[in-house]
Amino acid sequence: MNQINKYVLGSSVLTVSLALAGVLSVGAAQAKPFKWTSASDIPTLDIHSQNNALGNGVHAAIFDSLVYYNSKTFKVEPKLATSWKEMSPTQYRFNLRKGVKFSDGSALTADDVVFSLERARAKTSNFTVYTQGFSRVVKVDANTVDIILSGPNPVLMNQLTELRIMSKAWAEKNKSVEPKDGKTKDENFAHRNAMGSGPYMVKEWQPDQKLVLVKNPAWWGWSEVPTNVTEIIYTPIKNEATRAAALLSGEVDLVLDPSPQDLGRMRNNPNLKVVDGVENRTIFLGMDQHRDELPGSSVKGKNPLKDVKVRKALYQAIDMDTIHRVTMRGLSQNTGALVAPQVNGWTSAVNTRFPYSIDASKKTAGRSRLPQRF
Repeated sequence: MNQINKYVLGSSVLTVSLALAGVLSVGAAQAKPFKWTSASDIPTLDIHSQNNALGNGVHAAIFDSLVYYNSKTFKVEPKLATSWKEMSPTQYRFNLRKGVKFSDGSALTADDVVFSLERARAKTSNFTVYTQGFSRVVKVDANTVDIILSGPNPVLMNQLTELRIMSKAWAEKNKSVEPKDGKTKDENFAHRNAMGSGPYMVKEWQPDQKLVLVKNPAWWGWSEVPTNVTEIIYTPIKNEATRAAALLSGEVDLVLDPSPQDLGRMRNNPNLKVVDGVENRTIFLGMDQHRDELPGSSVKGKNPLKDVKVRKALYQAIDMDTIHRVTMRGLSQNTGALVAPQVNGWTSAVNTRFPYSIDASKKTAGRSRLPQRF
């Protein structure tokens, strides 16, 4: 498309991050700011401090990662790493893209990659979930990095999509070598400031009020992803009705999280386009099967959730079809799995919900027909 139209985006953080990189606005139309909103603000600009979906999407517009997901296939593709090779089951070698510069003009090298991946492993980092299995990160030369693993890891590339690279020199200069500790009120310079190698740069951030990004003319990827978006303005709006009104009045171009009840009239509005799809997320109720007594329970001296029959009863009491039809307005997908189709290992077999049948229950009395996840 050659210009920015108004968009309503339903439940897809990945799409938002790509929109910030210019995918929603391609062409040579007159440059204009892109204004969007959702209910909350990002928690920090420090890329290793808080593992927050909205924040991660914004960070992806400011910082690059070694690899990232393709927006259509959800397959991992090259970013800062142009290629990689499995040297052994526990050693992967990454060849870095040459000529990449941070927005201050300094060159991105293997030192920055090693520093950033090790920073993600720090005690104050909330991204250690993405560094599980890492033993160490080693610089081979200025354009080559090895990741040494403690054991074989089939999802290493998926982990790397959320591990963004920052400048080692910038972090050292601004006393931000360690990530901001999200458990305290202490701040480092990287909490309110950012300097990456991504398509956009931070011009201004007023928490809970406004975030302004401007185009980074030095970004290496503009030849692949051209855009007329020179400025991005994000304004958090907590109230659902106010967000919808801002879109309908033209105050913003995109709403990330419209309320389900508003989608019908938005779909019927010729000036709006609703973009929605399946998320890489599963919402579920977790049952405490570990403790011998449930805190706050009226049942004392035991934990009813340790009984598979109780867990089965709770499982069968959840009316998934009604939730899908009424609460989610048809926007959800019922599942029997804890992972979404985008996750390695997902199959249609694990996606099938355990059926309920009175006759079947009688036939199987005294023995459990529950799948292993129970």
